[in-house]
Amino acid sequence: PTEWIKMASKMSRMPKFEPMDLTTQNKSVLGFNLSFFVDEIDMLGHLYDQISAWLDDGKLSCPRIVEMEMSCIGDAHDLLHSGTTIGKIVVTTK
Repeated sequence: PTEWIKMASKMSRMPKFEPMDLTTQNKSVLGFNLSFFVDEIDMLGHLYDQISAWLDDGKLSCPRIVEMEMSCIGDAHDLLHSGTTIGKIVVTTK
């Protein structure tokens, strides 16, 4: 029962938008999976260089990465479901 209350609480804090309003306001919600291009160095090499330069100059930052050992897998799972994570959770096996 408490999980339902937690879920309702999280849903009440979730940003809300009307999809049809996005088109009239010239806004969108986008997501990209660039992993498909990891081997396309000839095509995207100059873009990788630009992103690297932006990272070096501090104009672009990576999301936070939390590393946890496999022995803490339960804690990693709890963190994932906490709704407070931003970035990646990496479980290491070493």
